[in-house]
Amino acid sequence: MRVYTTKAGTSYLLCKKIIFNSIKFIIMKKKTRIKKIEKIIYSSLKSLFQNMDEISLDKFVLIVIECLMLLEREEYLKSAKGTNDSGNGSYLRNFRSLRMNSLQINIPRSRQGNFKPITMELLLQQKEQVYELALLLYRKGMSTRDVSEVMKEFFGESLNRTTVCSLAKSFHEVRKEWEKTPLDAYYKVIYCDALYTSVKRGDSYSKEALHVIYGVKEDNTRELLLLDVNPTEGSSNWGEYFAKLKDRGLQQVSLVVADGLPHLEDEVAKNFLGAKFQKCVVHLQRNLLNKVRPKEKKEFSEDLKQVFNNFEKESTKEKAYQKIEIFVKKWKNMYPRLVPKLADKDYIRHYLTYVDFSFEVRRMIYTTNSIENLNRQIRKVTKTKVTFEKIENLLDLVFMVVKDFEHNNWQRYAVSQFKFL
Repeated sequence: MRVYTTKAGTSYLLCKKIIFNSIKFIIMKKKTRIKKIEKIIYSSLKSLFQNMDEISLDKFVLIVIECLMLLEREEYLKSAKGTNDSGNGSYLRNFRSLRMNSLQINIPRSRQGNFKPITMELLLQQKEQVYELALLLYRKGMSTRDVSEVMKEFFGESLNRTTVCSLAKSFHEVRKEWEKTPLDAYYKVIYCDALYTSVKRGDSYSKEALHVIYGVKEDNTRELLLLDVNPTEGSSNWGEYFAKLKDRGLQQVSLVVADGLPHLEDEVAKNFLGAKFQKCVVHLQRNLLNKVRPKEKKEFSEDLKQVFNNFEKESTKEKAYQKIEIFVKKWKNMYPRLVPKLADKDYIRHYLTYVDFSFEVRRMIYTTNSIENLNRQIRKVTKTKVTFEKIENLLDLVFMVVKDFEHNNWQRYAVSQFKFL
């Protein structure tokens, strides 16, 4: 079938095509022009550098950077006409680079101080990268002296101890804000543990207890809940920390796992109505083995492991108590002041709480060992610092380490066994 068009229709289509091609030509022309400009600039700079034999490439780059900033200021002053702003010389500024030693650059300025060259922002980003690297090395366990030496070796200019400490202080306000953040109303489990490190209190140094509490959320990921330092570890301290968690919104917990501190079960019952309490079995085993003669230690240890090996589906509290009776009968004469207390149900019952839960999750809750990976990370960074001049410095550093660990491990990987709680 033949299609007929009027002259007006033909003119319209022709105009449309001309306009479209014109726009396309303009766009292509602009891109081509930019490419040509880039080639001209590159060839000009290359030619200029090749004809300046007495100047190194580093020096040439600095000259180009300074010229770019001068051009920026000229454009700024043109746009600032009528504001009485004018050029006001330049000032010298040092920049550390990740790729070369410290740079000294003349930064042009305006009399009113409103001129901010874009080129300098690029250099400041390099400086921030250097500081980020220094802070990362510090967080990974290097001492302030080691960090300073690395900066000196790689960048030709060291960061002093005060600068590194000041960088670490950037986390102080973050930590203080975190201490106020609301918590979930419910956590399946909270784990409590303490490790000792040297800090300065007053005019003397001593080993003090760094208290850590983390919780298992309903989605089976884990979260840091509390971080604090106390001269000693005691049930009353944990009671105060439980109260702080409640002030931040925590209402209910199904299980608390901690070591065997006397009366800690009372603090759990007082603060978390209906919560069960599991004392760390591994702590108990270590304490008992420390009081056994070397020649009996292996046999004693194997028997003790069997007492608490209640991880099968068929395992029950009754069977666990029967194993305890057999163990006590075998060893009570050899260790009369050590072993018989295991037969006391009031003493041992909190070590067997894990048997009340589904067998799939028992290995996750019969000990505080799940917090040991975190403790190893903390010890790795604290041991290189020898002592901390201030408790806040210790908490700031450990906070950085724990939050990194939380982000890379706890929050990334849910623990499937906790779904059986």
